[in-house]
Amino acid sequence: MNRIMTVAFIPFVFAASAAPAAATPQMLKEAKDAGMPAQNCQYCHASKLPKKESYKPDELNERGKWLLSEKDRQKAKDVKGEWLRNYPGGKEQK
Repeated sequence: MNRIMTVAFIPFVFAASAAPAAATPQMLKEAKDAGMPAQNCQYCHASKLPKKESYKPDELNERGKWLLSEKDRQKAKDVKGEWLRNYPGGKEQK
């Protein structure tokens, strides 16, 4: 019986680990602390107040998509606001 439960549980573990990162007020604070001109969620998202329940990666702007790819590149668990210092582009894009 335990083996059946373990085998049934494995897909849920993978699904949870593959879930997209959700933005938090902490990320906005990290971006500001890194010296970025972030004023609200639209710094990385297309909508002003993205909802965690309905989040889709294509609702990110270019900066947000870059952060998501940076998370994958670094094999990190969470996105870090300090990574924005390395965002490519001129000062007007920071």
